Amino acid sequence: MGKNSIQQRLGFSKPFFLGIGGSGMSSLAHILADAGFEVSGYDGKKSQVTENLGKKGVKIFSKLSDLGENVEYDAAIYSSAIRLDSHPIAIFFKQKGIRFFHRSEVLHLCFEHLTCIAVGGSHGKTTTTAMTAHILNDLGYFPSVMVGGDVSFLNGVGGRFSSGKIGVFESDESDGTFLNHKAQVRILTNIDEDHLDFYHTREKLLEAFSQFISSGTQTVVLDLDDPGISDCLELIQDKSKIFGFTSSSEINLKSKNFRNLVHYKIENKKLVFFLDGKEFEISSRFPGKHYLTNSLAGVLAAYSLGADPKEAAKSVSGYAGVKRRLEYIGNKNGVDIYDDYGHHPTEVQAVLSSIRELSGGRGKPVILFQPHRYTRTQNLYQDFAKSLDQVETVLLLPIYSAGEDPIPGVSSELIADKMRIRPKILSGNLGADLSILKDLLKSGDVFVSLGAGNVRDWGLEFLKS
Repeated sequence: MGKNSIQQRLGFSKPFFLGIGGSGMSSLAHILADAGFEVSGYDGKKSQVTENLGKKGVKIFSKLSDLGENVEYDAAIYSSAIRLDSHPIAIFFKQKGIRFFHRSEVLHLCFEHLTCIAVGGSHGKTTTTAMTAHILNDLGYFPSVMVGGDVSFLNGVGGRFSSGKIGVFESDESDGTFLNHKAQVRILTNIDEDHLDFYHTREKLLEAFSQFISSGTQTVVLDLDDPGISDCLELIQDKSKIFGFTSSSEINLKSKNFRNLVHYKIENKKLVFFLDGKEFEISSRFPGKHYLTNSLAGVLAAYSLGADPKEAAKSVSGYAGVKRRLEYIGNKNGVDIYDDYGHHPTEVQAVLSSIRELSGGRGKPVILFQPHRYTRTQNLYQDFAKSLDQVETVLLLPIYSAGEDPIPGVSSELIADKMRIRPKILSGNLGADLSILKDLLKSGDVFVSLGAGNVRDWGLEFLKS
C-alpha cells in the first residue's frame, strides 16, 4: 500500500507528537516520517533520539512559546504518559480544535494492511520484537518495525516503514491498549505482576492477557514454562492457536490441544530445539537463559510465516542487541560499564544473573538501581529487595517518578530496609554521587546502571570523568 493511502486512512498528514523523545513515541514518529508525513513534536530534553529524528526532517520544539499562534498541525499524537488535562500543549491544541490520537491507534492504522507479528509480555518485549524483526529483515522480508528501543540494524532508531508485506511491533500492556492491536501472529514472552496501578488485581491482568491470546489471531507463540502464562492458559478454552515451547517433558500436546509443541534444551550456553523431526541450534552473544528463549520465540514466529527455521536460527544468533538492554557503554580504568532498562523485580533478577557471567570472577558486580514509579515501588519493594540481594554491592537512587505524584512513605528506603545487606542510598545529585562511584569502583569490576529513568546518566558521567 502506498504512502498516500496511509495518509488517507489515518486522515491527517501533519501530526504533532507530545513527548516525541520517548522510546515508543520516537519509533512511531520515524514510521510516519518514513511514510511521508510531515512530522513535528515536543520534548523538553534534547537527546540522541531527538537528533536522529531531526536528521529525517522532523521539527522538534522544547517550549510552548516556540509554537506560535498559527499552528498547521492536523493531529496530536499522545501516549498514556501524557496528562491531557494539564499538559500545556495539549490544552493549547484543544483550544485550536486539533484532533487527538493515542499512539496505539496510530500504530494499528499504519500496520493494518500488513501481515503482523505483535510481541507482548511483562518482560522482554523490546528485545524479542527486535530479534524477530532482525530475523525477518535478514531473510529478505524487509518488515515495517516498531520497537520501544534503538536497534542496530535500523541504524540506531526504533521504527521503520518499509516496502515489505510484514509488520513487527511491540504491544504494550501497561495501559490496556494492546488489546486494540490486530495481528495474525502474536508472541507472549511471560506474564508477571506489573502495571497493577492500571489493572489493580492479578486476576484482571491475567484476563487481559487471555484476551490478547484469544482475539483475532492465527498463531500465538508462547513460553509454556512461564508460571504466569500457565495460569493464563487456565482461562482459555480453545488452545488450538497455541504454538508453545517448553524444556519440560511432562507437557502433553494431545491432552492440551495445542496447535504445536516445540521442546528445547540449553547446553553449553546454547539452545537446541526440535521442530518437524529435526534439531536446530541457537546461540547468543548475550548471557542469560532469557535471551535464548526470546530468540526461540522470534524464530518460531518467523517460521509460522514461512521462514526456514535453520536460516532463522542462524540469523538470530547474530543479533546485535537493543540500546539499554544489557548494553555495553564503555570501560573506564578497567571498569566495564553496562546499562539496562530493567525496572521490575523479574527483570532485575535476570540482569544480575547475566552480570555474574560477564564479570567472570575478575572483580565485583556493582549495581546502581533507580526505582521507577512510586506505585510500582509501593507494590513490589519486597520483591525488588529479594532480586537485588543477588549481589553484594548495590547503590540506590531516589525514585524516578515518571510523572506520578509522590506517595507518602514510599521511597527507596522501603527497598533498602528489606535487603539482607544494607545498600548505600545516593543523593540523586550527579556530581556528588560521582565521587562515591570513583572511590568504590576498581579495575576488573562490572558496573550496571539499572532502571527505566535517567540512571544511565550516572554511567555515562563516570566514563567522562
